[in-house]
Amino acid sequence: MDIEDAEGRTAAIIKKALITPLRDRFKVEVTNGPEMDVQGNILAHEYNIESGREKVAEVSKKWFPIRDTYGVEVTPGQDAALILAITVALDQMVHD
Repeated sequence: MDIEDAEGRTAAIIKKALITPLRDRFKVEVTNGPEMDVQGNILAHEYNIESGREKVAEVSKKWFPIRDTYGVEVTPGQDAALILAITVALDQMVHD
């Protein structure tokens, strides 16, 4: 799945890397930045987004008791809009 910026240029491309029973892995190729890895249980909204060994963001439902609600904690200094776009794209990719 491609993520476009406000001018319609590709900002990132998300590709499924490996499928396992409870954990999914995705690669995010950022156009003007480092590649990111997404690991965890995407279907359950419990996963991390990492760049190298650095955690860029954590996505979790554990912070919210409300059904179909989850939070995204973005590490300071990261592109929050891009991280949120990645999160929404992943949600679209794994849920019908």
